[in-house]
Amino acid sequence: MPRLPPVPRPAAAASTSTPDIVAELGRIISTRRWNKGAAYKRLAPSVTAAHVADLFRAPPAPLHPATALAFFEWVGRRPGFRHTTASHAALLQLLARRRAPANYDKLVVSMISCSDTAEDMREVVDAIQAIRRTGGARLALSPKCYNFALRSLSRFDMTEYMGKVYSQLVQDGLLPDTTTYNTMIMAYCKEGSLAVAQRYFQLLRESGMELDTFTCNALVLGYCRTGDLRKACWLLLMMPLLGCRRNEYSYTIVIQGLCEARCVWESLVLLSMMQQDACSPNLHTYTLLIKGLCKEGRIDDARMLLDNLPRRGVVPSVRTYNTMIDGYCKSGRTKDALGIKSLMEGNGCDPDDWTYNSLIHGLCDGKTDEAEELLNSAIARGFTPTVVTFTNIINGYCKAERIDDALRVKNIMMSSKCKLDLQAYGVLINVLVKKDRIKEAKETLNEIFANGLAPNVVIYTSIIDGYCKLGKVGAALDVFKLMEREGCRPNVWTYSSLIYGLIQDQKLHKAMALITTMQEDGITPGVITYTTLIQGQCNRHDFDNAFRLFEMMEQNGLTPDEQAYNVLTDALCKSRRAEEAYSFLVRKGVVLTEVTYTSLIDGFSKAGNTDFAATLIEKMINEGCKPDSYTYSVLLHALCKQKKLHQALPILDQMTLRGIKCNIVSYTILIDEMIREGKHDHAKRLFSEMTSSGQKPSATTYTVFINSYCKIGQIEEAEHLIGEMERGGVSPDVVTYNIFIDGCGHMGYMDRAFSTLKRMIDASCEPNYWTYCLLLKHFLKTSLGNAHYVDASGLWNWVELDTVWQLLDRMVKYGVNPTVETYGSIIAGFCKATRLEEACVLLDRMCGKGISPNEEIYTMLIKCCCDTKHFKKALSFVSNMIDCGFQPHLESYQYLITGLCDEGDYDKAKSLFCELLGMDYNHNEVVWKILNDGLLKAGHLDICSQLLSAMENRQCHVNSQTYAMVTNSMHEASGSVVSELRGEAA
Repeated sequence: MPRLPPVPRPAAAASTSTPDIVAELGRIISTRRWNKGAAYKRLAPSVTAAHVADLFRAPPAPLHPATALAFFEWVGRRPGFRHTTASHAALLQLLARRRAPANYDKLVVSMISCSDTAEDMREVVDAIQAIRRTGGARLALSPKCYNFALRSLSRFDMTEYMGKVYSQLVQDGLLPDTTTYNTMIMAYCKEGSLAVAQRYFQLLRESGMELDTFTCNALVLGYCRTGDLRKACWLLLMMPLLGCRRNEYSYTIVIQGLCEARCVWESLVLLSMMQQDACSPNLHTYTLLIKGLCKEGRIDDARMLLDNLPRRGVVPSVRTYNTMIDGYCKSGRTKDALGIKSLMEGNGCDPDDWTYNSLIHGLCDGKTDEAEELLNSAIARGFTPTVVTFTNIINGYCKAERIDDALRVKNIMMSSKCKLDLQAYGVLINVLVKKDRIKEAKETLNEIFANGLAPNVVIYTSIIDGYCKLGKVGAALDVFKLMEREGCRPNVWTYSSLIYGLIQDQKLHKAMALITTMQEDGITPGVITYTTLIQGQCNRHDFDNAFRLFEMMEQNGLTPDEQAYNVLTDALCKSRRAEEAYSFLVRKGVVLTEVTYTSLIDGFSKAGNTDFAATLIEKMINEGCKPDSYTYSVLLHALCKQKKLHQALPILDQMTLRGIKCNIVSYTILIDEMIREGKHDHAKRLFSEMTSSGQKPSATTYTVFINSYCKIGQIEEAEHLIGEMERGGVSPDVVTYNIFIDGCGHMGYMDRAFSTLKRMIDASCEPNYWTYCLLLKHFLKTSLGNAHYVDASGLWNWVELDTVWQLLDRMVKYGVNPTVETYGSIIAGFCKATRLEEACVLLDRMCGKGISPNEEIYTMLIKCCCDTKHFKKALSFVSNMIDCGFQPHLESYQYLITGLCDEGDYDKAKSLFCELLGMDYNHNEVVWKILNDGLLKAGHLDICSQLLSAMENRQCHVNSQTYAMVTNSMHEASGSVVSELRGEAA
């Protein structure tokens, strides 16, 4: 047998006895007839096992072995006294060291009998080894004693120590018997260490001993534990040939293994075979079969087996009933589960805690009120709810979005002195954030800290994810910082949620920087993370970077999924690059799905190639990919845009023939085109058809009609329709309001236009850039006495600031105070017209009003400064932006650095570049946007090379693909310059 590695000897437990008592006890026992004297009788009630252990270990003159043994036996007979493993160990050590004669077997068995923990059994093993080490062969224990020790170690699954004891037995020259081998085989089989168990089995066979049923059962168990059911069944069948009779335990082991592996049909075959083998299945066997049938979804078969148990002479136990209840609950049949509870109570079997917890858990999936009623009745019958019970009810109310009920149960839970665990807190926080009850979510998070708990990554990430989905990215970043301060490591979900939130908040540069942070934390970005970033790049129409991310994902060993391809395809198609998208998919060998086809059809349709779009629909159908109403709406929209209503209408019939119901989008597209062509009666009939088919008009549908009324000057009808849509529960959107404001302006109703602006803001609909453009256009036209036509597209080239001030004053008159969005929209207009001076005056005005500029305003001003070559001013805006806690976009640095190089100010460009390297940006994106797409495209090869060297010197994290891309671009640019010079020389 190979020797097992030594286990460190545990440090001796600190003495709990009193030194004075031990010293006095030592003096008393050293006298003759100590047990008869008054001194001992007075001290005896105070003597504990710890005193006895310290007495035997006390230096410098230990007790005589015979005296120690006599005292040990004498004190052990005292009523209420119980020796411990420590007192046994101290005696055995004393006896063995003096090689004193004693019944060591009896002492070791006694020591094992008072061992209640694994730590106690370790002390037993140490004592056995000490006896052998100090006493030699003359103090060897008997095989019976060793077997008892092995069986006791097996109870605690201490196979490593069993190996030591077995080795000790062999070293003592003793022969292991069948009990020894069976104990070892069973222990290792239970542990799943079948290879070690088979070695002991081989030793048993080599010793000439006969196998028995216990041996075979142990091996069958081992095969089942390791998942080798084929060998387990083979051995079960072979047992009679090996001279071992099969018993109930033999069959039940295999039946359990088969049921756990969802092979219930085979286990039922074994049940039949078991009965033919004169083995009566016991309650445990039937319970296993009921559980197996429930796991396979055969609930009715399990119930039939349960109902047949009394006829088979088996009385179901609470565990059997609980198994059936669990099966019903997991299949959603809570009514039947409650029926089992009634059945078991009728049969005199009281439900236990598991019964109630299982039923409550099942009812909380849609019937939480019933679950709470059951809890109350269970408490009245003596049931003590646990944190799991309450958490299930809290979770049930949270799923139903009944937060107040969930909080009520939380308060009941706390008043019953049952503390919430992290799971319960996590469920509550998740639903509070989802419902935008942020203050209560923060209070709950603080409550976790107050109760001495440490929120885990799941709780933190739930809050971060909730904030990001609500658009509160700043709050999410605060929680992220708190998480880091508390030493809780983020996971890939945490980062993915933050990246999603930052991209939704149009902070792509910060989202890209998180990739670097992830990698520094040892977390590999997954497909979802890359896809989210690709979406962000596509949103900004930066397709070169989107493709670079796509390649980076593949080069990192990740396989893009359907969503990744769909994101890129849809963005390309919406940017009228459908052919590029299609060739990309063909090159990659992507199997097109319904979503992909729809994006392509949309792209080709918008590009005017409706014939190919129609071909794609036919190809889609031929490949078994059924188009839906949205697919057809895309084609309808393209035909209507091309004024081909006569071709669009037959598509409705085609959809009907294919069993596809026309959706609200398709109806709205057709209604819009009918109105544009002056077919108002047709449009109204189609609107009636839409509503009668159960389709509820959307804000866009109403806006189509409102737009038509506004164009012909029927403002009253348009306003009436806005009221109608509000009464119908449809909120007007910014497009609706803008169209109505434009209509009012055309009719000269400026009071009504400003009143609509107030109404819009009161309805929490934020005005956008076009809202203020329209107001300013019509305000200007009115101030000119309707003498001039004002074109909104060229408005910003010649509008004066005095007119803007009048507009803002008029807004205040109507109760609308200009906000940062108001100033931002007007500044955006001046920046588009490169009127930097006016934009800066507006900036000063808003700051004077106590309104701080936001990130978007600074970004627009920096771009305008660069466009007008006011780089010093741009640098001051960058500095102000950073001072305000904003991080400039990389595009801002691209404009600045490239512009400075165009002006020949290379030192300032290099200094600015080195400053940004110390900030939180993704260095791959820095190379893409500033070096490759900025400097190289502008022809600044030398400074580009210098800045790349600066990145290398700072050991910036740039992957090999990005580095190869920029160096290749530099070589190509260098070759182009050389060719030009040669051409000039020639």
